[in-house]
Amino acid sequence: MPRNVFLVANPAAGHGRGAKLLPAVRRAFAAVGAPKPLVTRGPGDEARCVWEALDAGADTIAILGGDGTLSKATGALLAARAGDRCRVLMLPGGSGNDFISTLAMRSRAWVEMAKLAVDGAATPVDCARLDGRHVLNVAGFGFDVAALRTLQRLGALGRLAGSALRYKLAAAKHIFGFRPMRADLDDGLGERALLLVAIANGRRYGGGILVAPNASVDDGLLDVVSIDDAPATERIALFQTAQEGKHISRGGVSVRREPAVTLRFDEPPAFQIDGELYQARRREVVAECVPGALRVITGPAVATAPAPGLLRSAASPAPAFRSMGRP
Repeated sequence: MPRNVFLVANPAAGHGRGAKLLPAVRRAFAAVGAPKPLVTRGPGDEARCVWEALDAGADTIAILGGDGTLSKATGALLAARAGDRCRVLMLPGGSGNDFISTLAMRSRAWVEMAKLAVDGAATPVDCARLDGRHVLNVAGFGFDVAALRTLQRLGALGRLAGSALRYKLAAAKHIFGFRPMRADLDDGLGERALLLVAIANGRRYGGGILVAPNASVDDGLLDVVSIDDAPATERIALFQTAQEGKHISRGGVSVRREPAVTLRFDEPPAFQIDGELYQARRREVVAECVPGALRVITGPAVATAPAPGLLRSAASPAPAFRSMGRP
């Protein structure tokens, strides 16, 4: 059937990488009939672009940007109650592109990607909500928030480094001095001192850190990853092993898979969602999976060679989750 394809682009994504990629992407999508791209004018403008595309009859929206752009654009799509009628194609235009890596869709063969926007198959993909806010990839509490605040203060120095290196620079400041938070994760272990809690739909964040190596974006469940407070030497080991997802086998690290979870803190916590900072309104924060919220074009790469546990067919049972407690 004929498709009404629109391109939404954030030229500021990846510290200007989106602007450099846009001319080639525009040409590729013009060749399949897409009109002039809807380009963001500033932070948070993704919603306007998505609404304009929907008002013009879009049934497919290709989004060029990083994780923040994808999160805001898909959040706008769901706010418009269009997640079930407008397909999404995610184009890597940021510095990390972590959620796209979970989908195995990092290709920058723009001509082929434009053809996928017309002919590609769409797969139901989960999202999440945390404290009433849309989550596409990963939300985090504790160490995440401290690192992200430092990252925002790096300014020009941060922009000179790659995404993964920027996060490492920011995190290094807090390895020794971070003060743990106290929370009850509704896991039977009670309130305790924690370094980090991640609510994961996707697998990677922070420019490639494999925080939830077994997470699936189509199982109707969230991976709740928690790390108990630890001495400085163990903190270093945890950070190093998290690059490849090996932290989940260490003592004090717990991974559970839940459709929803209630977290209780000793005070309303700050948290990050897909790289954006927020402040909770209450001490109790609820996270819940929104199964199959989006229809995402994944292409043959995912259909024929998915990562383990990724994008299984609806008939396949979800694997039993693994819980790593204290030694």
